[in-house]
Amino acid sequence: MTKHQAEQIALEFLKAKALEAGCDLALLDSSTMERNYGWVFFYDSKRHLETGDFRDALAGNAPFVVTRADGRVHETGTAQPLEHYLVAFEK
Repeated sequence: MTKHQAEQIALEFLKAKALEAGCDLALLDSSTMERNYGWVFFYDSKRHLETGDFRDALAGNAPFVVTRADGRVHETGTAQPLEHYLVAFEK
């Protein structure tokens, strides 16, 4: 799988998340991390990206992984630092 294919999967995932969030969502492209098992994507509300106003920011928007082998989406969490979730995912 290519990064572009993973991004397409990530965008489809965000469409579903947008319905839950009640607002448009956007990937934070510059924050995407590539790992040997896939890509870690970050996102926020489009409005926050446009305005920079913290009142428009999402809360609880955990990064998610799209795996290279099968294109599955795996959400992380927000209670621990991201590395905690990635180390657990790698196991």
